[in-house]
Amino acid sequence: MQNEILLAVVQAATEFLPVSSSGHLALLSNIISEPDLFLITILHVASLFAVLIFVRKEIYELLTFKKQYRKLWLYLIIATIPAALVGFFLNKLIEETFSSFLVLSLAFFFTGFILLLTRIKTPASKLNYKNALIIGLFQAIALFPGISRSGMTISSAMFAGIEKEKAAKFSFLLFIPIVIGAMILEAGQAYFSLTLAVAFVISFLLSLIFLNILVYVLKKGYFWMFSVYCFILGIISLILYLFY
Repeated sequence: MQNEILLAVVQAATEFLPVSSSGHLALLSNIISEPDLFLITILHVASLFAVLIFVRKEIYELLTFKKQYRKLWLYLIIATIPAALVGFFLNKLIEETFSSFLVLSLAFFFTGFILLLTRIKTPASKLNYKNALIIGLFQAIALFPGISRSGMTISSAMFAGIEKEKAAKFSFLLFIPIVIGAMILEAGQAYFSLTLAVAFVISFLLSLIFLNILVYVLKKGYFWMFSVYCFILGIISLILYLFY
């Protein structure tokens, strides 16, 4: 149970901070044992429940289907399509990369580079069809472990000039269909245990805390600083690839 609890804590701490939860889980899983992809998926589902609480206002507004929210529905659909296609057609390839320290190293370096670029200020803009698609493409890349989904979606939104908090809320809303899709793909590997349930609860509660931390980090302008952490993880993963 200790390993599962450790993974639950790591999932909650890294899902919303832009450092790639899947990369951390893959890194730890490969050191501890073989990666349990269903456990990883369940921990993401726990974080999903935290997101549903955090953006409950936005979800309620979307469910009213009022005119002013219809465009947001379209933006979410457009931004979800690339990841849905990549997840469906490249699922086996993505699963295989969870066992590669080299892929993790390159992915962490890539995440760090993208985060570092957020220091560059861009002209203010609003969410539209074009940047929704761009955000979706970045999210699709983040299906590979080591590439942060929150990092990619929030960074690409910031590159488009979208205000930081709005970028974060849009990223959280995009998280919902992605996790549901992942759960469907891994349904065939489903099992239940007390350990799984405990890990789920821990991941859920801690995810609520780290969602608020991310919003605070964005407001203070510290988002780019996580690039340093990702570069360090990239170096560690490379060392593990060469010598482990």
